Amino acid sequence: MPYNTHTPEKSSLEKELIESLSRFINLRWIIVVGICITSIFAGLVLKISLPLTPILFITFCILIFNVVCICYQKNVKSYERFANLQISVDWIALVFLVHYTGGTESPVIFYFIFHVIIAAILLSKKDCYLQTGFAALLIISLSILEYFSIIHHVHIQELFPNPVYDNGLYLLSIIFFIITSLYISAYLATSVNSRLRKRENEILTLKNVIADAYNKLEAIDREKSEFTYKVTHELRSPLSAIQSLLKSIEEGYAGDISPKAMDLITRSEKRTSFLITLVNGLLDLIAGKIGKPKEGDIKTIDINVAVKNTLHLMQEKTKAKNLKIIIKATPEPSYLKIVPDDLDIILINLIDNSVKYTEQGGTISINSIITNKEIKLEMSDTGIGIIKEDLNKIFDEFYRSKNAKTVEQRGTGLGLSIVKNLIKQYGGSIDVMSEIGKGTTVTVSFPV
Repeated sequence: MPYNTHTPEKSSLEKELIESLSRFINLRWIIVVGICITSIFAGLVLKISLPLTPILFITFCILIFNVVCICYQKNVKSYERFANLQISVDWIALVFLVHYTGGTESPVIFYFIFHVIIAAILLSKKDCYLQTGFAALLIISLSILEYFSIIHHVHIQELFPNPVYDNGLYLLSIIFFIITSLYISAYLATSVNSRLRKRENEILTLKNVIADAYNKLEAIDREKSEFTYKVTHELRSPLSAIQSLLKSIEEGYAGDISPKAMDLITRSEKRTSFLITLVNGLLDLIAGKIGKPKEGDIKTIDINVAVKNTLHLMQEKTKAKNLKIIIKATPEPSYLKIVPDDLDIILINLIDNSVKYTEQGGTISINSIITNKEIKLEMSDTGIGIIKEDLNKIFDEFYRSKNAKTVEQRGTGLGLSIVKNLIKQYGGSIDVMSEIGKGTTVTVSFPV
């Protein structure tokens, strides 16, 4: 499949070609070093009579060519042509190395097969076969030129005591097996490469289909959330009005009523209060999901002061349960840029959970930690803890842990979902560790 940039699939292939070419250029450095070390070792240690000067000269030319490739790579317009040029030059350099290491007798000739595989990776099937044909032409030309003594045959006495380059039958057999090996290698490599390309295109198509489906689902979910937000918002006003009227009756503004009627009104007011809490929770949750702007601007708030203010609001609850509150604040202010209402919602939900699920005489510890990168708030309690199986579900909407229901039957199961969404909006994170009967530690982190 030719590389092209007109379609997303081919752009992907071209990107892969660029990366492969970079690896190919880096590989050439290793080859240059390998040729130098092998040639010197063979000549000086193994005492093989190799013509080191021309071999090292060829290596030097490869090195210069590689430097040129690196410099030119940034300004390449056609990576196909650039790949073809590199492989063609490598063929020529390789045939010269073959010539100076024994011609058709040289074991270096088998490196042509490796280069065919590289061509199959970098090029289209058509170009790979053309390059294989060029390599075959070079080998045949070298064999004929040496056979007819048009060029001098470099004989390596230590490897081949009796030269066979001028043996016609040997020459034909070598040419046949080398050429067939090259074309078989080209066929196998291009076949595998084509299948990989086909699978890649299928995966890319599937990825696009999944991405489109995800975008559609996301749009539908957003529409659903916006609709729910509008409906819930409309419910809050009449519910607040109903609660206000019920409270007025409770306080005697409508005159004296019977104890039985008062009991019914009190129960109705509590139910209405729970519904308002649920509606407010839904509004906070959906607002976090759809990015609904909150009333008020982002301000710089000292989180230590915010914690104290929240505890002050809950002092009646903490005193009623005789809870011990331990605050370990940083010596200096821990400033956080956040919408004040958002921080209130986070702290009220988390601290209220600790108060609600910590038994009489228990302890709640709140520590603030500030570093160069983040502000951490750790809230620990000696409460009932969370069942291990429920830990990965507590942030789900409307979910409440089984043992939490035994302590507090009423609850929306939205608090932690709201908290997590809000923290996420500010790039923060929340982590919960808990042990049944020993308590829970919640760690909230905000980047600074």
